[in-house]
Amino acid sequence: MTEGASVDESEAAEATVGSGGSAVRDQLAPLDRSTDLWPGEHIVVGRFRVFVRHLRARERSAARAAAPGGQVSTGRALYVHGLGGSSLNWTDLAQVLSPVLDGHVMDLPGFGFSDPPVDGSYSLTTMTDAVIAVLEHLVAQSDSAGGVHLVGNSLGGAVAARVAAQRPDLVTTLTLISPAFPDLRPRLKRLSFIPLTLAAVPRVGPAVFGYLGRVHARAQVAQTLNEIMERPQVLGPTRIEQAVEHAVARADMPWAPAALSGSLTELVASWLWMSGRDHWRRAATISVPTLVMWGGRDKLVSSAIAPRLVRAIVGSRLVMFGAVGHVCQMEIPVETAREIARHVETHAASAT
Repeated sequence: MTEGASVDESEAAEATVGSGGSAVRDQLAPLDRSTDLWPGEHIVVGRFRVFVRHLRARERSAARAAAPGGQVSTGRALYVHGLGGSSLNWTDLAQVLSPVLDGHVMDLPGFGFSDPPVDGSYSLTTMTDAVIAVLEHLVAQSDSAGGVHLVGNSLGGAVAARVAAQRPDLVTTLTLISPAFPDLRPRLKRLSFIPLTLAAVPRVGPAVFGYLGRVHARAQVAQTLNEIMERPQVLGPTRIEQAVEHAVARADMPWAPAALSGSLTELVASWLWMSGRDHWRRAATISVPTLVMWGGRDKLVSSAIAPRLVRAIVGSRLVMFGAVGHVCQMEIPVETAREIARHVETHAASAT
């Protein structure tokens, strides 16, 4: 098994990946945190009705025109967000990667604008089934052969790992960003910020949750960003305002509190069951090329478990960013995009 060299700071990572003169990495679009959100639509896949964002052809062409060489797309990517997140979490990273990856960003069942699961279950099995259903849809709709480059963060990373283990035929490469693998040290209490705690209180919780979302959405967003990022101010006013607008919209969704508390309960239960061995057992069966990225200052899932995960997934590569939190894709999207592009470039040719 091969592990990638650890990188202490994001600036060092940028210098490292930029030195190779890679054709794919040189095609990335510039970062612009003032753009509108990607358009999206609801699709029905199996028993799920999920919301998926996708760049229009015109917008992809514009992104390629802004990048040197105007290279065409090298494949499709599906991005999967974490607990309490949504497709908004991928706006900047997917936009930077758009010249080389045709990006699709889904809201997990019950999150973002996706409908809740029909059976009310927020288990990892339900989430895994939903991602597989979307992947099957993307593969069926594509004119080209092959799978999809799957990228997951936090809860979405744990789910993406299960998808890759279960359906490697659908996954060309796998990228895990701070995946929520078992970590029961005291850091877990960091997840207990007010909106999440209140969501689990019967009857009273949903009402207070909705009130906070409508009246105190800005404070709620600020608190969440402080939990998941080392430097939330780098998002800029446009991205923060979009997050506030989304929080207000979520406050009017009656299933939002249940989705939040139910997903956390199921995730923690999976960590406790057999001391989390099921996660590690599944990881050891992953056969697709895998990149693991972690922020050294992750407050939610400790980067200390990263080496164990890379040892479990044969042939995987680990990249560590020192002064970064739980969401590398939001905090340092350019550096994260370059590592993913390097990963895709290394393995896309052999997969084809």
